[in-house]
Amino acid sequence: MKNIQTRNLLKRYKGYEKREALRNLGFLIEKKIMEQIETAENFKLVSEQQAARILQMSYSKIKYLRKQGKISFVRIGYSVRYKISQLQKFVELGIIEAKT
Repeated sequence: MKNIQTRNLLKRYKGYEKREALRNLGFLIEKKIMEQIETAENFKLVSEQQAARILQMSYSKIKYLRKQGKISFVRIGYSVRYKISQLQKFVELGIIEAKT
């Protein structure tokens, strides 16, 4: 269906306009793919050991923060996982602005 729509769209253009339409279509496709990759990265789950490496702290500190309710986590069966986006949020909430 989309191939037919693309072909019909390109039939309207000639020469330079056709190249511009293809270039714009390429940019739109690339933008959509990048959005999907970014969304997938934000939902990627990592283990406690990986989270400790990402945040550059000990495994026991990660477990302590989880038990204190400071870091959000996902439990899948017996395993504990962390979303990358939640780790980023944890870091952003801990940032203290410098006084000038």
